[in-house]
Amino acid sequence: MDYLTFSISVVLVLLINFLFIKKNILPSFSGDNHQKLASVKSIPLSGGIFLLSIYCLIFLKTFSLHLIFIISIFLIGLFSDLKILKSAKIRLFLQSAIIFVFVIFFDLQITSTRLEFFDEVLRNRFISYLFVSFCILIIVNGSNFLDGLNTLVLGYYLLVSYIIYKTELYNFINLEPKLFLFWFFFLAFVYVVNFLNLLYLGDNGAYFLGFVYSFVLILIYNNYTTISPYFIILLLWYPGFENLFSIIRKKILKKNSPLLPDPKHLHQLMFMIFNKKLIKNKIYANLVVANTINIYNFIVFSISIQNISDTKYQLVLLLINIIIYTFLYFFLSKVLKKINNQF
Repeated sequence: MDYLTFSISVVLVLLINFLFIKKNILPSFSGDNHQKLASVKSIPLSGGIFLLSIYCLIFLKTFSLHLIFIISIFLIGLFSDLKILKSAKIRLFLQSAIIFVFVIFFDLQITSTRLEFFDEVLRNRFISYLFVSFCILIIVNGSNFLDGLNTLVLGYYLLVSYIIYKTELYNFINLEPKLFLFWFFFLAFVYVVNFLNLLYLGDNGAYFLGFVYSFVLILIYNNYTTISPYFIILLLWYPGFENLFSIIRKKILKKNSPLLPDPKHLHQLMFMIFNKKLIKNKIYANLVVANTINIYNFIVFSISIQNISDTKYQLVLLLINIIIYTFLYFFLSKVLKKINNQF
């Protein structure tokens, strides 16, 4: 990979995306309530298509067999965006089946959680496969939840990529630094185009990024077990906890199906408060909230890399994030309720 390849890739993305806009291909706006958080303007859901294309080009040799499963997960998202796969239950079933087969086929296991009792349970290969599959499934769908705000998902995984590069963890998946840098800069380019409101990730892009970063980080940990497993968890804490919290909130607190979409995730509460009280322009409010959240996560990641092998250190950071998220969620829920009562 060189500067010429990167330049050609950038030009092709801009040209193809312009065609998508012109021909109204993969339009983002179909009238769903959660889509109104960003804009009623139709933007192509083309981010995942471009990311997958470059990913295949870069990682064809390193992850050649993995690509079959990556493309399968991507297609579930694409069919969802095209309104072919409308049922959340069917999407979840297909994701679960593909991820479980993927985990078994590549023998993906968590070798140690540094908790003796849990490690004993995970010695059962079948339970270990189920656990890893569940973790990946949570991240994939959690990433999709976060995609309600423009740049939030791309920005988050751009930060994770930066941390992987900063700590040189790409060495543990036998990847050349220049190839990882090519991926990093292309991801940054798509982030900029996303920031300019010219494309969205869509379900296809969110599923793709959640799946790829889940298994890559699991591979890194299994090849470099001196780092704490909770450092890996911390790198994925936000989409993971967003999904888990959403399940608890819908199923236990609200007695609703966890599969039903709603505009009550933390980032959506923040957006609605910002949009009603501080920034009336939806696009600007969207970008401010998304990047505020990512700045917070950048600070968390920057602290975490100071001691990536210390489990207690990583667990404390993880616990602090969960407490902050939970407190902020209920506090903002009350604030939004008061604001809505004023109107």
